[in-house]
Amino acid sequence: MGNVRNNTESQFEKLNSDQSIYEVIRIIDGVALFLEDHFNRLRQSMKIQGIPFHMDCNEFKHNIQYLAEENKTLNGNIRFVYLKAKNEIKWTFSIIPHSYPAREEYLKGVTIDLFFAERENPNAKVIQATIREGANKMIADQKLYEVLLVNRDNLITEGSRSNVFFVKDNVFYTAPASSVLVGVTRKKVIECLYKLEYMLVEEAVISSEIGNYDAVFLTGTSPGILPVQSIGNQIIDTSHPLVRKLMKQYDDLIALYIQNEKKIR
Repeated sequence: MGNVRNNTESQFEKLNSDQSIYEVIRIIDGVALFLEDHFNRLRQSMKIQGIPFHMDCNEFKHNIQYLAEENKTLNGNIRFVYLKAKNEIKWTFSIIPHSYPAREEYLKGVTIDLFFAERENPNAKVIQATIREGANKMIADQKLYEVLLVNRDNLITEGSRSNVFFVKDNVFYTAPASSVLVGVTRKKVIECLYKLEYMLVEEAVISSEIGNYDAVFLTGTSPGILPVQSIGNQIIDTSHPLVRKLMKQYDDLIALYIQNEKKIR
């Protein structure tokens, strides 16, 4: 059972459990950004969870394009959910509400804080309701943009819906792939770091040492690369020159991808 829909809420979403696999793809100027990478991560999540998946990349892409075109969506987010319930496979594509950072937030950064929780099976993009609800409540109560998850060893792993990078002495740090959901944007940012010949260390930051770092930024499907101005009471500089160059490199990568996709249509 599967369907492509144009609504943002349905009875199907209410069936979501901690075993629901999902993916969110951003549409920019009518192009599904980094679609192949999203599809490969989706397949990996299915494999980790032991859920059969019989859709190929062409069908996945067709469904996204069809939904976007039918709803005249040139810019926005599309969410794919795949669920095995009572021996029945259910899946859906839906256009979902989106909120992208304002230009001022890219310049001045956003406010975030620490949330002490860790995901089970972090490499699989599954809906873990308990963590999501707790994180969302903290974000709403404290008027934050995001919270960073801190595990039992007091290591910062990732955001509730993003990955995070720290910068110290011109070296970039991020938690290793084995302990986080490897975001598509994270992957592309690492490609940009290597192209710029910046040094990257895949090592989680200790939560009590965030004050020792020169810059912090989030990465994700909706925000791209987004500087952080504070974590709790710790104020952070948002004008780091290497981060600004990285943001420009990532924007150029997006522009090139969109250009190439339009050429092959």
